[in-house]
Amino acid sequence: MIKKRDSKPIRISPPQTDEQIASEKSLKEWLATEETVSGFLFERYPEEGIDKPYHSVRNCTFRNQTFSDCQFRSMQLSDVRFVNCDLSNISLAESALHRTEFISCKLVGTNLSETTLNHVLFSDCNASYINLSMSKTNQVRFANSQLLNGSFNNCRLTSTAFESCELTESDFSHTSLRGIDLRTSRINGISLNINDLRGAIIGSLQAMDLLPLLGVIIKD
Repeated sequence: MIKKRDSKPIRISPPQTDEQIASEKSLKEWLATEETVSGFLFERYPEEGIDKPYHSVRNCTFRNQTFSDCQFRSMQLSDVRFVNCDLSNISLAESALHRTEFISCKLVGTNLSETTLNHVLFSDCNASYINLSMSKTNQVRFANSQLLNGSFNNCRLTSTAFESCELTESDFSHTSLRGIDLRTSRINGISLNINDLRGAIIGSLQAMDLLPLLGVIIKD
């Protein structure tokens, strides 16, 4: 049922960022007048209280920014980079992310449910309790990140990698892990169904953690 095989590397296209100018205004101020914000570097103003669905951000970098009490439902992000930002507990539900990077970001409790992610990188992030339920991922890499108690239920994972991640107590129920390589990540206590596990790539020690899912009782 569980086969160990070599997995193909996941190639992520980085954001294609053209020349960007330092913004003299906050993102909130731009979104008040523009449906699409493009070509800026944001690193001056904290962002709070934004509630702007159905807007777009393109070719932008956010550096050392804190987002609080923000709702970006159905946002379009394309060629965007977040570096050392705090996006905890904000909502990007039902959004579309394309060539987007989160580098050394805090994403605790961030809501990305029902979101489409294409060529997206999460690297060195604290994303405990992140919500990606009912999302679709393609060419997505989670690397060296905390995903403790994350919600990945009812997802469609295509060409998705978890590299050296903390997935303890995460929920993968009703999400097929076929072809997903979990060998370098911690998966103890994850929630899933037996059928979800078919075709997953795991290590021998990890198999011991998953035996309770089979109803097996281990005694010496």
